[in-house]
Amino acid sequence: MARPITNIKRIELTKPEQNRIALHELEDSVADHKKALQSLLVLIQDLENSGVLEILHAALNSKEKIASIALEQILKPSVLNKVKNAMTAVGLVGKIDPDQIGALVDAVVVGLQRGQENLESNKKVGVFELVKALRDPGVNRALAFVLGLLQGLGERL
Repeated sequence: MARPITNIKRIELTKPEQNRIALHELEDSVADHKKALQSLLVLIQDLENSGVLEILHAALNSKEKIASIALEQILKPSVLNKVKNAMTAVGLVGKIDPDQIGALVDAVVVGLQRGQENLESNKKVGVFELVKALRDPGVNRALAFVLGLLQGLGERL
């Protein structure tokens, strides 16, 4: 029967050997990504030529001062009101059915087109044309919508 192995020798690399292996791996990686690295170098040179790298470097060195200025601006009441208004608007849009919004947007687009056509025709609108328009089912539907909208607004105001 064979004897069990009780002594295992681990090969530990010296620091120069580890460096040599790391450099070899890095050379392989550079060779594999030659085009990407060349593009990156061109981009960095363009940023340097345009002064953007200098600006970024200055911004990084002044990050505390920039952060304090930004925080000071954000905490102004007018900015806070804008943020609150934006949050309210997002909440409003979230409450509305997407199909209703789609139908309303389509109706507004068609209405704007018809309105532009009427403006371009320079046609005068009199009382009789208004009465006649009330009989039009589309106009009647739009008026019913606007009246309902006004009633809903009035209830909440």
